[in-house]
Amino acid sequence: PLTTTVYKCGDADGSGSISISDAVKLIAHIFGGGTAPSPPEAGDANCSGGMSISDAVYLIAHIFGGGPAPCSGC
Repeated sequence: PLTTTVYKCGDADGSGSISISDAVKLIAHIFGGGTAPSPPEAGDANCSGGMSISDAVYLIAHIFGGGPAPCSGC
């Protein structure tokens, strides 16, 4: 059987919406050994092709500074 995973770019915690908890999850994963987003692509908020601290900064800028929303095609 074929399985399809639906996710939203930047929704690192899988809650279905973008919030500060997504940035916290990314930071915990990158620096503290926390669990990775599932799927990992959900952590790529800026569509760079990978997950890094830049994605957490991107989310924080969006949430608190009116920065652009996470991309739609990660």
